[in-house]
Amino acid sequence: MSRSKTVLAVGFILLGLFVVLVGCGGGEAATTTSQPASGSETTSSTSGETGTTQAAIEAELPGVLRLGTHPMGSTYNALGAGLATVLSQNTSIEVKAIATSGPSEWEPMFASGDMDMGVANSFDSGMGYLGQSDYADISDGEGFPIRLITVGSLNRVGVVVPRDSDIKTAADLKGKRFVGEITGSAGITAMATAYLANQGLSPSDVKMVAVPGIADGVRAVIEGRADATTVAYGTPMVQELDASKGARFIGIDPSPEAMARLQAIFPAKAVEVKPGANAVGIAEPIFLMGYDNYLVARADLSDAAAYAVTKALWEHQAGLKPIHAAFTSWTTDRYVSDAATVPYHPGAIQFYKEVGVWTSAMDELQERLLSAKK
Repeated sequence: MSRSKTVLAVGFILLGLFVVLVGCGGGEAATTTSQPASGSETTSSTSGETGTTQAAIEAELPGVLRLGTHPMGSTYNALGAGLATVLSQNTSIEVKAIATSGPSEWEPMFASGDMDMGVANSFDSGMGYLGQSDYADISDGEGFPIRLITVGSLNRVGVVVPRDSDIKTAADLKGKRFVGEITGSAGITAMATAYLANQGLSPSDVKMVAVPGIADGVRAVIEGRADATTVAYGTPMVQELDASKGARFIGIDPSPEAMARLQAIFPAKAVEVKPGANAVGIAEPIFLMGYDNYLVARADLSDAAAYAVTKALWEHQAGLKPIHAAFTSWTTDRYVSDAATVPYHPGAIQFYKEVGVWTSAMDELQERLLSAKK
């Protein structure tokens, strides 16, 4: 081979090696993104990046998620519908709010995989998780696979009566027809019993009326089948009662002794509510029962889905407030709570760690809650 041809061949070889090396170097320099680790309670990002990019989790997200609520007309149905709207608008997932009789119906569907998320109070969530109270029989004492996504709004509950009712105080409920049993929600039933206990009364002191759902209780008052019912402040059905007969809330006794009787049955605190332009049924400052609402998910919902839901609500929670008054207190500072009654979903935990609101104290609470069923 001539000298010129030899030089030319060597040149081509060196050029080829240069191209290969450049290509390999580019691949190693590319950054990687963290993805929620399926099945783990905690996850971390890689390659020095903070956070999981939306693109990295898109491929793992389900097309549809089903979100269980209480019946139509209830605050929980309004909350579920609002959450479904905001999540559908801000993720690639279509979230469908499904009205049921309550968590006693949709929590068992977590075990079968027929429901993915749900809105419930802290009592129904905790009792359903542990398999206690009314959830003992329907779960064979095993409880259901429930995990917390966010602590949501503060619910405020009292007893409502027609405006011209002779029931002026809670003590006047004695002997009256009182909606004290909601067949779809052990939590609402316990709440009604706790309300009576706050006043030194028991279910035997009233004429108990049972209905399928919260809205049915208000409807029973409108139709004259009941004298009073437990209901959340701001529930659309209260406006219906107000338009029909006028509505008037009766508060609780906030004294330590009375609250101790209440809290022995239901985990609530006394919250003051004052009259206002939108305060239907509130004629004077009174105290109502305050407790947390939750967005929960089945334990085997993918970490990617739980992460995406948590992230979307955190970043777009401003879109919730215009939907319903109950979203006024659905704020990010409440999402992580040291009073949680069920363990958080690992996908949600990852997001909370990334935004810096998950603490070592929350790790300890998480372990205690998980250990409660081991």
